[in-house]
Amino acid sequence: MSHESATVEQPRAPAARRLAGRRLSLEAALAQYGLYLALLLLVILFGALSPAFLSVDNGLSVLRQVSTVGIMAVGEAFVILAGGIDVSVGSVVGLGGMVAGLALRDYGASPLVAAFLGLLAGLLVGLVNGLVISWLRVNPFITTLATLSGVRGIVYIISNQYDVRFPALDAFLYFGRGSVGPIPVQVVVLVLVVAIAWLLETRTTFGRAIHALGGNETAARLSGIAVERVRVATYAICGACAGLAGVLITAQIAIAVPYQGSGAELDVIAAVVVGGVALTGGVGSVLLAALGALFIGVLANGMALLDIPSIWQMVIKGVAILVAVGLYNIARTRRA
Repeated sequence: MSHESATVEQPRAPAARRLAGRRLSLEAALAQYGLYLALLLLVILFGALSPAFLSVDNGLSVLRQVSTVGIMAVGEAFVILAGGIDVSVGSVVGLGGMVAGLALRDYGASPLVAAFLGLLAGLLVGLVNGLVISWLRVNPFITTLATLSGVRGIVYIISNQYDVRFPALDAFLYFGRGSVGPIPVQVVVLVLVVAIAWLLETRTTFGRAIHALGGNETAARLSGIAVERVRVATYAICGACAGLAGVLITAQIAIAVPYQGSGAELDVIAAVVVGGVALTGGVGSVLLAALGALFIGVLANGMALLDIPSIWQMVIKGVAILVAVGLYNIARTRRA
């Protein structure tokens, strides 16, 4: 009997292996392409429920709305991929816009110089974050939480807690209101930022070092990677992206307001995790982080067109984020 049982069981082993292989392949596909599928399903669903959703004007409106969050998500993705976190981006948005507005109003700076100063202000805050975290060994969440409060206070101080109105220079407003053909300038800037970040991540030793640092800091250090420099660079990039987003928002609304960017850090981190970037570091990509911002933007736009009450929009958005992250975690765990 034992010999017969063994004989019967042998043909079933390859079938079990094939079944396990199919499961792994399905889970790998969901982990890699799940966001694309979810985005496609959203477009089909909202397109069927609201014909206006599929119009060209609405599509461009969605892209304009998500452009600044997408730019910040790219910077945040670099930080998280390297094993960090930055919750100060909302305040840095306010600082970037305020610096640009003050440069235009008080110093007669040219539009390009004002925009550069706003970006530079964000970069400097990112450098401070990175240096404190890397050299003083302060926890990234605590550091950037402190920066979130401190930078917002600086914005209120330099603005005297008033909105800053500056000369309505067409060249500066073009950054926020202009277009290249039918494409809004903000969207063009987003595409450029994503393209540069993707090349930096996938085609340079710096990009490989980021993933190595987020995957295993000890191994990265032993392999000769300048861990502190890489970490500081990711925070500098994140700050620069937030400062740039602040400039674009200020150029769009033609005024710099002290509370600009309040709460933006929540949308940015949500976009990154929905895009599949693991908060533990080392897993994901800047491209998917930008697509995560697009997913959240499409979801918000579709719900608005369907007149879903704002309180329910918040609930649905929260559930969508939890489901997306949960599915990513399940797929990754089973693949491992």
